[in-house]
Amino acid sequence: MSSEHKFRWFAEDSCDVCGECFIECPVLNLSETAAKADIAALIEGKVERSAAFRFCTTCNVCDFACPKGADPYELILERFDERTRERGFPSFAKLVFPNEPENVWSGVRLLMGARELSLLKSWEENLRVPRERILLTGFYTNLVPFLAQGKILDPLLPVAAGSEGLWGCGGDTNKLGAVGLTEQVVKLCQRTFSDLGVQELICFMPAEAAMLGEVLPRRYGGDFSFEVRSLDDWILERLESGGIEVNHPLGLRVTVHDNCMSRYFGGRPQEILRKIASHAGCGLVEMEHNRFQALCCGWAATIPTLHWSGRGSPFPTLVYLLSSLQRRMEEAARTGADVILTSCPACYLFLTLVREITGVGPKVLHTLDIVGMAAGETPVRSVERRAWDVLAVATNLIMKWAFSAEERKRFFPRPPDPARLEPVLETPAADARRIGKLARLFNGPLVQNPVARRMIGAFSRLCIAAYRGKT
Repeated sequence: MSSEHKFRWFAEDSCDVCGECFIECPVLNLSETAAKADIAALIEGKVERSAAFRFCTTCNVCDFACPKGADPYELILERFDERTRERGFPSFAKLVFPNEPENVWSGVRLLMGARELSLLKSWEENLRVPRERILLTGFYTNLVPFLAQGKILDPLLPVAAGSEGLWGCGGDTNKLGAVGLTEQVVKLCQRTFSDLGVQELICFMPAEAAMLGEVLPRRYGGDFSFEVRSLDDWILERLESGGIEVNHPLGLRVTVHDNCMSRYFGGRPQEILRKIASHAGCGLVEMEHNRFQALCCGWAATIPTLHWSGRGSPFPTLVYLLSSLQRRMEEAARTGADVILTSCPACYLFLTLVREITGVGPKVLHTLDIVGMAAGETPVRSVERRAWDVLAVATNLIMKWAFSAEERKRFFPRPPDPARLEPVLETPAADARRIGKLARLFNGPLVQNPVARRMIGAFSRLCIAAYRGKT
């Protein structure tokens, strides 16, 4: 890591190259010999010899598996950081940067209805009003604001606040290994929450609770003097106190998806989600990889491909993404569960996306879905359509890459301004027109009919199988 950064995260002096970190990795499944060679290659900076560098889904299991506390996941992030500063990112990464006009949030907003847009506007306005308590709506929550339309959140909606301009509290930039960007996000978050006078922050996204509660203070020296809680923690408290009454126990067979950030806080988020499912009258079955051994949903499988894809083609990224997402859904399907349950809006959206494309796996529900149903509500169910909306935004960027040499150039992201909360960049008019047409196609009768869906599913599964055969 360059001298501009304050410290090196990987404790090389503690590492005895035992390989336990990558033996336990649920993605790599390396032998002891291969695992030792892989961690040694990473230490030496020979990333071309490292399977971890090529296939890491940033699930961070290796940190918790390391018997020496050497933090090998942070070594992978260091190597990502070096590659980022050397080469930048391929254009497909623009989807996750709110200060790039091709970002997914602006693209999806074009396809939202008035009720969702009103929620987003109110959340942004609330972020300008000093208050001691905030429900932070979060990065990916803002892709699925319909989740907040039920009555379960009524007590918190007056203090709901959030903006894509907070960069997800550094969740994506940290996973990308973009250390310099994340350092700026830390400063932005410190200033924003300090100016608001926040004393208690309830995070809609468990990943952002982990970032503010553990990752940013431990890794980046972030100073957050307020209490950080997850929305699931608040929901469980309300269930146990009778603030939420379960009038309609669901009787569903549920398998829990433990998101990649649920290992923080000693793994407490994993148990909270299972308790919520039990309160809602659900029976629990476990996937092969669960709790501290759980697989990432697959969304973060995009990350290593951004670092090793020489020409910046989006296609290796998309196939590895689909393969990783489907792997998790295949595990869920093998349990015989009716539902895969998650509390992360990103996992909720992208697991639904792969189910829509491949036809594999049980229905995906969010915590608010099952709690609302158990309380007698009919949740707003828009996630399947929103998954196709996200695909429309991504397809627009793929088309630009295919037909424009300028779009095939790698880029160096502009950091956020730590002194002010910047608005997310709007989608250019030409892109907006294409996204609108693509969304109408994907959500229209030409695609949304049984024959077309079976053909899409068969083709997607064939591509995934071919990819797995080569790797």
